[in-house]
Amino acid sequence: MQLGDDELIRRLKIRPADRILDVGGSMRQHGVIKVDTLVDTLRPERTPYVKSPLRAGRFVKVDITQDGLPFGSKEFDVCLCTHTLEDLYNPFLILKEMGRVAKRGYIATPSRGKDMEFSRLNLTEWNTGWRRQPGLAHHYWFFENRKGRMYIVPKNYPLLYTSEFWVETWLGEDEMRYFWNGEIKFKTFTTVDFHGLIDEYRNFMKSHQGLIKKGRPLVYLDSPHLYLKEMVKKLVKRGAGFNRN
Repeated sequence: MQLGDDELIRRLKIRPADRILDVGGSMRQHGVIKVDTLVDTLRPERTPYVKSPLRAGRFVKVDITQDGLPFGSKEFDVCLCTHTLEDLYNPFLILKEMGRVAKRGYIATPSRGKDMEFSRLNLTEWNTGWRRQPGLAHHYWFFENRKGRMYIVPKNYPLLYTSEFWVETWLGEDEMRYFWNGEIKFKTFTTVDFHGLIDEYRNFMKSHQGLIKKGRPLVYLDSPHLYLKEMVKKLVKRGAGFNRN
């Protein structure tokens, strides 16, 4: 469950005179918190699925994956960024920029365990339907709050579709919540060693095993026509796998 505005006001000690920046909030605007400036690529009136009139004092269009924020150092008292970073192929620029332009703030993403949990078959849900997928398929990163520092790990779908990392049910928190003051502290898992990434995933599974219920191994079925074709190839020993020089 996401934190409501009243709880954010209390925990961030937001005062009526504070200037509030909302980064990426066009699809889910704040109601109680009086946002001064909303930054996004689309205005709230033009977002897909959830359209609403602009509630903030002003809207500034910025591609936060590649452009800096057009604001001065510590121009804002508070910066809010909820359920946005996981959607970005490059969340690192905006993390630095938010820490530059605001004095304190709050970041929320799906928790890592929740974004590993496989969806259920749901033919009335446009985002899944027949597919079973770990979390939401358009997310690029996992986020964890490790003792006041955000830890960012690539969301690798080939790994998540293996039986070793298939999470049937996640029993922990739904959200990763990070409050910051002065600067945003984050660390990124950047090794190019794929075996290192596998070990990192294994460490997460091991350290959270009490919160994870694993499912049975996934079974993938292809077209019956292709199965018949491959059986014929095997019977007549045709194909690259039978060519031995």
